[in-house]
Amino acid sequence: MKKWSLLIVLLLSACQLETEETRQPVEPSTPVTEEQQPDTNEPSTPAEEETVVDLHDYFLPNQSSAQFEGMGNEYATFTLKTQHLYEDYVGTYEDNGGTVMQRIYRIEDERIVMILEEAEAYDADFPPLSELEALPEIETYLSLPIEEGTEFNGWTITAIDQTIDTPLQTFDHVFVLSQEGADQSVVERYFAEGFGEIKRVFRMPGGEGEEYEVTSTIASLE
Repeated sequence: MKKWSLLIVLLLSACQLETEETRQPVEPSTPVTEEQQPDTNEPSTPAEEETVVDLHDYFLPNQSSAQFEGMGNEYATFTLKTQHLYEDYVGTYEDNGGTVMQRIYRIEDERIVMILEEAEAYDADFPPLSELEALPEIETYLSLPIEEGTEFNGWTITAIDQTIDTPLQTFDHVFVLSQEGADQSVVERYFAEGFGEIKRVFRMPGGEGEEYEVTSTIASLE
């Protein structure tokens, strides 16, 4: 009997010990501080938007006729007719009362090149596409990027985001191409998106500090 009583006591002690071990308090996890929490309110950085320039926008509209008002020379006044020949070819006729100048341009990804320039083009017509594709370039007319300091073919972009008043309208975001000659003369071309060339200026130093200037400015568009 004493043997069985001792066995029961030992079993009860073992069960009590196991219960106490399983009931050991669990230490709480380390709380996440405010500094460790992810900042869900932090705005994401937007991807930089790349400005895409379509050089087709630097010509007057198809089948348009623009009148340029001249000052300083009788041939500074002229009519400019523009025709978009094919997807990447534009032709112009410039009539200043003394002669008619025909020009054809090819539009590439990064520049515009002139591929034909012909004076006395009174009865000239525009060649077919197969002939235009075979014409070599004469010179670069305009090149990207449109930013100050860009240089090509002796021209330099000397100003951007200019505001220019003309008889047609006020143009914003105009950029200026400049070329300086060996005789200290300066030629400037002013370009506006959606119109192309809207103004030309020619300056030549004169005697006694004077300056000779000829300007052609867009005045009407049909």
